[in-house]
Amino acid sequence: VLVACGSFNPVTNMHLRMFELARDHLQNGVSPPIEVIGGLVSPVNDAYGKAGLLSAQHRCAMLNLALLTNDWVRLDTWECSQEGWTETRRVLQHHLDALRESHQHRVDGAPRKRRRTDNLNKA
Repeated sequence: VLVACGSFNPVTNMHLRMFELARDHLQNGVSPPIEVIGGLVSPVNDAYGKAGLLSAQHRCAMLNLALLTNDWVRLDTWECSQEGWTETRRVLQHHLDALRESHQHRVDGAPRKRRRTDNLNKA
């Protein structure tokens, strides 16, 4: 899964094009090819403090419109719904944890057996 974090203030065609370029490269430009199963756009929280930053609600509305015809990239509002600005590392960890929960059989390229310690590693 490809993840793009940012302000998307406003979203541009190039924001979406970078998903296509990255997917094409990973699936056709490396050996062995890497399967891309989706893309997530994660807009930053209003508390980020960037001058002129539109509200997350408005940026998400623009992103939803921009993604209407996209069948593999979607908006994820977790980051902009937090109480404050969230470090990118935490955002990526959140998405990795969610991916592992929903696609256990596809993460790390092979089926994964659930171990007793898996539950201990959750934050």
